[in-house]
Amino acid sequence: MMKRNGLIVTLMATVATLLSFFVLLTPIPSAAADGFSAVAAASYISEISKEPHATSDEEAHERVRLYLKDTLSGFIGVSNVTEMNYDKDDVGDGCEYDIKNLLGVIQGSSDTGILLVAHYDSRGHIGRAGELGRSYGAADDGYGLATMLEVARLYGNKSLTNSIYLLFTDGEETGLYGARMAASETALMDKIGFVINIEARGIQGAAYMFETSVKNDKVIEFYRHAELPVSYSLATAVYTVMPNMTDFTEFLAIGKAGVNFAVLDGLYYYHTPLDKFDNINLSSIQHYGQQIVPLVEEFVNNAKYSAINYFTGTSDHVFFTLFPNIFINYSETFAIILNFIILAALIGLVIMLIMSKKITALGTLKQTGYVFGTLTIAAIFGLLASRFIAFVGRVPWSLTYVRMQGTELPTLLIMGLVTLGVWFALKKWHGTPAKKTELLIAGTSVNLLLAIVTGFVLSGASFLFMIPALLSVIALWVQTLCTKHFVKHIAFGVVTFISILLALPILYSLFLALTVGGLLALLVILVLFLAVVIPSVQLQLTLE
Repeated sequence: MMKRNGLIVTLMATVATLLSFFVLLTPIPSAAADGFSAVAAASYISEISKEPHATSDEEAHERVRLYLKDTLSGFIGVSNVTEMNYDKDDVGDGCEYDIKNLLGVIQGSSDTGILLVAHYDSRGHIGRAGELGRSYGAADDGYGLATMLEVARLYGNKSLTNSIYLLFTDGEETGLYGARMAASETALMDKIGFVINIEARGIQGAAYMFETSVKNDKVIEFYRHAELPVSYSLATAVYTVMPNMTDFTEFLAIGKAGVNFAVLDGLYYYHTPLDKFDNINLSSIQHYGQQIVPLVEEFVNNAKYSAINYFTGTSDHVFFTLFPNIFINYSETFAIILNFIILAALIGLVIMLIMSKKITALGTLKQTGYVFGTLTIAAIFGLLASRFIAFVGRVPWSLTYVRMQGTELPTLLIMGLVTLGVWFALKKWHGTPAKKTELLIAGTSVNLLLAIVTGFVLSGASFLFMIPALLSVIALWVQTLCTKHFVKHIAFGVVTFISILLALPILYSLFLALTVGGLLALLVILVLFLAVVIPSVQLQLTLE
């Protein structure tokens, strides 16, 4: 019986692991003339990225500006393209050069429009640790520029209900100057109902929607129109407490609603001479288009967005991608209510199990101590391991930014070793079904505690802990009340299956965002998932 259960568990975990790879899968590049074409986008990037074109590279910088102006004019007409130039003295804030933005307008019946933003200057100086400067700007921000030119090509001759504004900003890399000056143009900003900023912090992989405006309930409902959406409110929550800024920051500062996109994979290429045309990824470019074009399509053809304040929200949403085109979102208020419902169900269950002498209060407390102890050890180990990897690679260490190639395999091995270590430790120390149940209750309790806390202080992260807790409480109730073993198999199997499907893409995405420096956070999150998955698996193995 144990062998058969083992096969079932292994098969379920394997299928969940394989399916999790599809969550961040990017689409096949298209060359179709009637839709977004990564092939056409690449042709623009080949011109944009011929040479470094930072604000300090005056001739190359001007060449790129004129190329964008001519290409945009060809798509939407010369009369619809405006140069928005600002003297450096008017810009202020230490700006050492004149700022030259470009604005393209595709007029609709209503002046209210959607604003797409990307910057055309490349990185021209050494920045944070490990950055080499002298980037060719193929991805950062060639991906954004090319996406906007494709939108111009697709909508330049269409009859629209609402307008499209295409803003090509200058001086982003050195101070967000172009975006700041554009945001100060009241006559223009009074027409903008929604902003989409397009960035790149790598060269490949999924294009994440990684940031939203505040009170984003209507923003997220709008984002649901995207095809192959990839986004986690965990990312938007974390980004709000980090010092990073993009052009989007300037539009948030004046209260505009919108979203921010970027690829994250390939940080080693970011802000270096490796960010060149030879290294672009057509599939990633196509993923930008697959998400952004449907949003533009929805906005320009639906009269309800003509109301300039349509996206003024009342609450923030919690959201995550569970599987391709399966995007889940709900309000932070619902999340808080659900957390307390789960808490009530967990407390009731624990009381029932203690009264029926199936578990003990002391045993459950001990197991909770084991979980906290394991989390502490994992955090310390992750911190030391990330520092050691940076030391071996002779690169500066940071909790969120270690620019070093080849860290994927060491990170994977470390996480694999931690998983095996926790598995064998729990298998040895917690052998009886009662102890396994106590351990699952402990792991569920810790996850639920974090879900409740983050629900109040960082709501976007709460789902990460709430989903495992919810599934585990359901499985524990099924174990307690149901006598049919196949139903228990399903209940515990769902804990394992959904947890793996949710955890692996998130852990990988966090690795891309935080780099190997974030091993502390990665291992803590891993252990939190293991604290419900491992006892669920072990209880499933004991079923007759």
